[in-house]
Amino acid sequence: MAALMRATDWSKTTLGPVEGWPEALKVAIRILLTSRFDMWLGWGDEVAFLYNDAYRPTLGSKHPASLAKPTRELWAEIWPDIEPLIRQVYEQGEATWSEALLLLLERNGYAEETYHTFSYSPVFDDAGTVGGLLCAVVEETDRVITGRRLESLRLLATELTTAETPPEVFAAAHAALASNPQDAPFSVTWLFDGDTAQIIGRTGLEGPHPALPETMRLDAEARWPLRNGGVVSLAGVSALPTGPWKKPPEHAAILPLEGQGADDARGAILVGLNPHLLPDDDYLGYLGLLAGQIGSGLHSAESHHAARRRAESLAEAARLRAEAAEALRELNVKLASEVVARTGERDRLWSLAEDLLARADYDGNLLAVNPAWTKLLGWSEQKLLTDPYADIIHPENVDTVLAALQEMGRTGEPTRFENRILSSEGVWTPVGWTVSPEPGGVHFIAVGRDLTEDKAREQELLGVQEALRQSQKMEAVGQLTGGIAHDFNNLLAGIAGNLELLELRLGQGRTVGLDRYITSAQGAARRAAALTQRLLAFSRRQTLDPRAVDANALVGGMEDLIRRTVGPSIEVEVVGAGGLWLTRVDPSQLENALLNLAINARDAMSGNGRLTIETANKWLDDRAAKERELPPGQYISLCVTDTGTGMTPDVIAQAFDPFFTTKPLGQGTGLGLSMIHGFVRQSGGQVRIYSEIGDGTTMCLYLPRFIGELDSPDDAHHPLNTSEGHGETVLVIDDEAPVRALIVEVLEEAGYSVIEAIDGATGLEVLRSQRRIDLLITDVGLPGGLNGRQVADAARVTRPDLKVLFITGYAENAAVGNGLLAPGMEVITKPFAVSAMGNKVRDMLDR
Repeated sequence: MAALMRATDWSKTTLGPVEGWPEALKVAIRILLTSRFDMWLGWGDEVAFLYNDAYRPTLGSKHPASLAKPTRELWAEIWPDIEPLIRQVYEQGEATWSEALLLLLERNGYAEETYHTFSYSPVFDDAGTVGGLLCAVVEETDRVITGRRLESLRLLATELTTAETPPEVFAAAHAALASNPQDAPFSVTWLFDGDTAQIIGRTGLEGPHPALPETMRLDAEARWPLRNGGVVSLAGVSALPTGPWKKPPEHAAILPLEGQGADDARGAILVGLNPHLLPDDDYLGYLGLLAGQIGSGLHSAESHHAARRRAESLAEAARLRAEAAEALRELNVKLASEVVARTGERDRLWSLAEDLLARADYDGNLLAVNPAWTKLLGWSEQKLLTDPYADIIHPENVDTVLAALQEMGRTGEPTRFENRILSSEGVWTPVGWTVSPEPGGVHFIAVGRDLTEDKAREQELLGVQEALRQSQKMEAVGQLTGGIAHDFNNLLAGIAGNLELLELRLGQGRTVGLDRYITSAQGAARRAAALTQRLLAFSRRQTLDPRAVDANALVGGMEDLIRRTVGPSIEVEVVGAGGLWLTRVDPSQLENALLNLAINARDAMSGNGRLTIETANKWLDDRAAKERELPPGQYISLCVTDTGTGMTPDVIAQAFDPFFTTKPLGQGTGLGLSMIHGFVRQSGGQVRIYSEIGDGTTMCLYLPRFIGELDSPDDAHHPLNTSEGHGETVLVIDDEAPVRALIVEVLEEAGYSVIEAIDGATGLEVLRSQRRIDLLITDVGLPGGLNGRQVADAARVTRPDLKVLFITGYAENAAVGNGLLAPGMEVITKPFAVSAMGNKVRDMLDR
């Protein structure tokens, strides 16, 4: 498969050229190709299909045309079965597990019955979202089909042991056939009488069928060759039952019921064949075993009935007593040979089966075991039949096994369980058991399957999944380390250098011009905070403060700033739509996004060109919404268009990837567009890029329409007035002494009474006291086992109206309830301006 993939022209597929593939896809493909486990990988919105050599047999004739084909087209016949599982992985990022799932695969020219145990695991792309899925699969078709056939043969053998009359034999036969409707959707049984055949029973059919007469002659012209048997076509026969399938059988097998030989047929069975399996040697051999046991049972029952009649006649005729004795002796010899013949088939199954077969009682004794026990476990048959079976069951499993057997004995229903069995070499072997009670409630039949290989496959699958997660984690760590360290070191150098110069000048007594060092340090600190916000936006974990926003007013308010930012050589045009709908977003984040787009547009135009900012109302129908990956509905669009160089398809595909940049080294972190993408997606919208080389670029933000009113102007912040406090009491909890001291000093200067606490436990003691507390200010990340949100929740048990202001350097969901603050709670993000915090405190206390 590696050679086939290298020879493929990927530019003609939905995945595009290899050079544009995300690193996560390349890592997943390397894992796929180097594994000897059956695996396939789906990638992208079309779930493009990639697979390894071990998976090729599952494809059948679909290989090699299946490579890179959309999964919906490749497996169209089972798409309704697997689509919900794929959607769960893509939409929720959760793995799935399916055990022995029935799938009708059209891989060999017909819809074939197959069973598969598999898992779908999410594969995250370079942006941290689900880019595809990885499937590890084990085909269990042979195990499932063989298991149900063995079960029906076992049922027939059990029932025939007590059948003494022909009606009892046929009842046992019909029960066995009805227990496996997959391989026998319907059946009809005829009993021969000379040259005539009479129906005596049926399964799957509720009554007579016009194509299957109740009585028919056994001649060469008959529609059904009951004497000779074979596979016949059912073409032209309508209204046939389907059994568990959605379509009726297309062929049927006719099986003569032979006793001592081929010339001794006493009847025949017509069995409708599974429409999803070929009538191969295994299938017809299974039906032959069924017919052989039924024929032997019928012959034995008839012989037994004849013997009884002869015995009664001899008893009535004393003069024939001597003849009767000889005839009875000969009859007994004949009956003994027939019993041997009838049980021969069952004994062969018992001896050749690879599964563990046993007959046992509820008192803890094995009564019979097949040779597989010695082959798998090493114990002799004598030891197994002598010692209690609990002696070789793992001590941790004994109680579970005995409880399952006790429940089966009480209900009479079969049971399944797993346990570990001790081998003669001291090794514990995992075994899966299917146990069925025998009539009478004294004995039961157990069938055990060695699970060693299954467990090993499960462990290998877990190992593959863990390797994939670890490779993605290490890749992300490498990107973060290389992308952010340079910018933060520059910013820290600016802060530290200006503070050192300020210290030097103060030590020399030179106070003139100190404000420029303070301004420079504050600017570097603000830029560091902005970089942190970009990272939080990229990871979708920043706290948003959504409000009703008029995008026209927001753009108008920023127009002068944008003009000064892009420079006089670039013409700026603002086109605001009349009657523009409102949207609900964080206005500061939208301002940052707009400014970032304007700066990118300026850089793309090399200092000259035209920048257009345009707003519009958009009503997206199903088709338009699907193209933008949004739900249908009403949106506003905010588009920034430049006349620059444009972008290639490869660049567009990577534009929102974190740390991707086309700017020279040192001129960008590659987080700008990823920050915008994260903010817009978190606000329920979408970002789209429209660009061609030489024709410029348009970046459009689509944001949901908000039905409501603009926020009151009273909500706007005003400059800090240090006399605004009216003696209210504020509790401040923060483990960082410098931050806590700053907050306390600002509040006391403003006229508030302040209580300090260094951790959550100390603060909670104050909150549980009788002291007056008007406002709680707490850091989110506190030491000692109680975070800020937990402290606030505990405090509101006894102080339900307590107002809470959270302070955080990042926005964990635990702090704000997945982005939504409870009434009376607000949040302010570090680093913050002193005036902003003072205004926030006053606003909250005034409400």
